[in-house]
Amino acid sequence: MTKNITIRMDEQLLKDVKHIAVEHDMSVSAWITQVVEKEAKRDVRYEEAGNGIMRLMDQAKDYGDGGKTYTRDEMHER
Repeated sequence: MTKNITIRMDEQLLKDVKHIAVEHDMSVSAWITQVVEKEAKRDVRYEEAGNGIMRLMDQAKDYGDGGKTYTRDEMHER
């Protein structure tokens, strides 16, 4: 179910948004919805990626040196 909201913005910004929406053959409401959905999905993917990295780091502790920690210098030795 969709809900209506009211937003406030500067007049010049509203003019710019209207022009952008027209260029995309969309209403202002549809264009703003598309932008917000895109950002929300990007944020979720970013969070999921971070969680995935943390899981990999946790799993890596179970391998190799039995969870030995290294100093910065040790990590960058060649």
